[in-house]
Amino acid sequence: MRFAICIGILLLVAGCTKEVELEQPAYKPKIVVDGYIESGKAASVSLTMSSPYLTHYDSASIRHTFLNHAKITISSSEGDEEVLTLYRENRFFPPFVYKSVSIRGRTGVEYHLKIEVSGDTLSSVTSIPAAPVVSNAFFDAVSDTTGNLVMEVEHGQNEDIYLFTRVRSRLEQESFHPSYNPVDVMKSSDQGLYRLQVMRASEFGLYSLNAKENFYNGYGRYEYDLRDTVEVLAGAVDSVSYMVLSSLFKDRYNQENPFVFNGNRVESNIEGGIGRWTGVGINNLITVMAGD
Repeated sequence: MRFAICIGILLLVAGCTKEVELEQPAYKPKIVVDGYIESGKAASVSLTMSSPYLTHYDSASIRHTFLNHAKITISSSEGDEEVLTLYRENRFFPPFVYKSVSIRGRTGVEYHLKIEVSGDTLSSVTSIPAAPVVSNAFFDAVSDTTGNLVMEVEHGQNEDIYLFTRVRSRLEQESFHPSYNPVDVMKSSDQGLYRLQVMRASEFGLYSLNAKENFYNGYGRYEYDLRDTVEVLAGAVDSVSYMVLSSLFKDRYNQENPFVFNGNRVESNIEGGIGRWTGVGINNLITVMAGD
């Protein structure tokens, strides 16, 4: 009898439930800019349109976010000016990248960005600071087989230095990408060498479709195999770029932690849109292997 009553209650509750359809308010897409210029290298800019949170994504809807018909102009504080050229690079997403041909980044120079697309005009400005001086980089052993990658940076300036570090693992067969939490600040008041742990992050993060095929699957999150050879690009950005990048990567690693409430706003230095236009001062490539 008790069992029959329970079944009856369940059927009654099930009959009272409704299918809930979430309706989001009217959404106006924004132009998203991912742009940077490094010392000695061409400028690179990718454009997409933002999408509302509840968008259904498929190959067609994703293609509609690409913007490959813009006029993008960069000009420098030295008087140079160039309209960027559109290239297709299938190894990137989105596959359309605007690049400069004649303009290359120079330390101490400001670069103004102007984007004209679909009747809208966006603008931004960034600068390329001096590259950080790295005196040493090595593996600090954690076990017989793994270690942390440590970089020692010199204090050679009387102002704060905003670090932005990218890495590439040969065992992982990666392209260059930001290390985990890649931004940091060296205060002008600090003394001696600044020791920075360059934490490992997979090129595809937690979003890799073939995570089990990655070399570092099953390893400690930030550690490297001592058999690995890791190439490091130690860069410096200005204070505005640091603010934007810091908020972007804080948002990323908060999303990876289900126990953290992320109430932080992702910053932008794009007038008329969202995203980033970043100047990066870089020096020579640093190669780190066990025994160095």
